[in-house]
Amino acid sequence: MVFLGLLLAFLREAIRSITFGSDQEPTSPLAYLVELPVSGGEKPLQVWPIREKIRLGRGFGNDVVLDDPFVSINHARIYLDKKEYWLEDLGSTNCTYVNGELVSGPQRLRQVALITVGNAVVVFHTCSTSPVGKG
Repeated sequence: MVFLGLLLAFLREAIRSITFGSDQEPTSPLAYLVELPVSGGEKPLQVWPIREKIRLGRGFGNDVVLDDPFVSINHARIYLDKKEYWLEDLGSTNCTYVNGELVSGPQRLRQVALITVGNAVVVFHTCSTSPVGKG
């Protein structure tokens, strides 16, 4: 529980570091992905805004390129459909997991989710203007 508390505090600060103007445009991101740092690594914090879709994989054609030999070239995608975010595995070799559970088809994402692809872990998090998880 302490880990999750620290993780959420970390995410809140990471997202706050991305500033918006006072008048947000409809193209403003509704959610973010944050790559969890590997212990002992000195890689800077990576934050990717998600507007409508984002692709994860080892290949350079992806929006989120994860340098991990256990990540497939085209591993997974997150997309917005009817004001809900969904995660889909793209036939990866080592599967995709959300909060430790195997993704076997399109899976709806909640406000915060730990997504594991290969050995890489990214955190999906909605921002305050997102309709996801409200209502």
